[in-house]
Amino acid sequence: MDEGRLYYYQNRQKGITLSLKRNFLWMLGSKAVSMAALFITGCMINRSLGLLGRGILAEMQTWVSLFIVIFAISIDAATYHFANKVAYDYDDKVKFVSIFLLNIIYALLATFALTFFVFCWPQRVSSKTIEFLFLLDIFLIISMLATNLAVFFQAMGNVRFSAQIGIIRAVVSTAIISVGYFLGFINIRFVIVSMIIVQVVALFIILRASLKSGLIFGHFSKDIAIGVILKGLKQHIATISTFVYTKINQLIVFRCAGEAQAGIFAVALTLAIYLMVVPETFQIALYPRVIHSNDDYEVTVRSLRLGFYVWGSIVILIMLLAKPILLIYGGSKFLPSVNVFRILLIAVWFLPVASLITPYYIKKGAFGIASFSAALLGVISIGLNILLVPKYASIGAALATAITCLAAFCMTILFLYYLSKKNPLVIFRPDFQKEVAFIRQMYLRHAK
Repeated sequence: MDEGRLYYYQNRQKGITLSLKRNFLWMLGSKAVSMAALFITGCMINRSLGLLGRGILAEMQTWVSLFIVIFAISIDAATYHFANKVAYDYDDKVKFVSIFLLNIIYALLATFALTFFVFCWPQRVSSKTIEFLFLLDIFLIISMLATNLAVFFQAMGNVRFSAQIGIIRAVVSTAIISVGYFLGFINIRFVIVSMIIVQVVALFIILRASLKSGLIFGHFSKDIAIGVILKGLKQHIATISTFVYTKINQLIVFRCAGEAQAGIFAVALTLAIYLMVVPETFQIALYPRVIHSNDDYEVTVRSLRLGFYVWGSIVILIMLLAKPILLIYGGSKFLPSVNVFRILLIAVWFLPVASLITPYYIKKGAFGIASFSAALLGVISIGLNILLVPKYASIGAALATAITCLAAFCMTILFLYYLSKKNPLVIFRPDFQKEVAFIRQMYLRHAK
């Protein structure tokens, strides 16, 4: 490589590193603001709706999320794939319009399917779901468009804009729920309408930015649309399976144990999902470090080791503080959620750590075995929920989730051995002084 090309490559890599750092900071800031907003609004909603109302709201949100996951055909993952300008040299306007129209089609199909399901099998849903079906349909469409179009901007490298949308969502949601809480207006209808307003604001900002930048004036590409569908289908089994073993138990608890138990489980599960944002952000930061380096195995092993011990220590501390956290989040009437929350914290420990292998297997191209593993975990989760929920209600659902996530971690160890042909048990041999030195060296090398 001549000196000119070497100079260009080094400066390009330095620019990518600086950009990744800025993007990570924006992403981390956006998630921190969103977590704070979700916690604050959750406190007010929980106190206003009580156990029964919170359980019914969770049931409706889960149905909407389920149909979004099924009919979105993993378009978010496919969007990331087609954002690669080297592999897919299409104009950004063409990509935007093609993905935008696909999102509209997916959203309409999901809405039709949800409406059809509710009308054909009304005994499977709550009476409130039937009552608010029109609002839920609107929320589904707007939410699907706003969320996936934000992903488009993030995939194209405009992480700052996507992060700003997240912050605006958090601020608008907090403002609406706070006004409703202090005026005594909060009920299920008010919460659903507030969620619609938040997504409408986000969608308006996205479309305004698209109009201003000219993205909306592109043309539809049949090739991109077919490619997005096919790539999404390859990832779809894993996407649905992940939803099954993390959220579908909410519906099982609602049907088998009633609204109150569903409310107890919903509060504990929501808090658990909030906590997983922290290691998930770390996982996102790992992608470029693993994919674009030769020491991918070492980085993955050290990440798993640090995740297991450091994140595990934090989770154990949260277990000890579970009761005061629940008192703040839901009040005294949600204290039955304490033990459920503590059991779910086992899942909070093992599931995010297991996911730290994702950048490594994506680099290796092991999509088939990853989808098979996710599908197997989905089957395990459903089986455990069917077995445990009728006997132990929300505790049973928490146990099923914890066991499934522990199984996911064990699969990760086997997966690591399959991909590397090296002893995966090294992740249990800590030498934190070396790990800290490695991370410091890695940071200094990229900062140069």
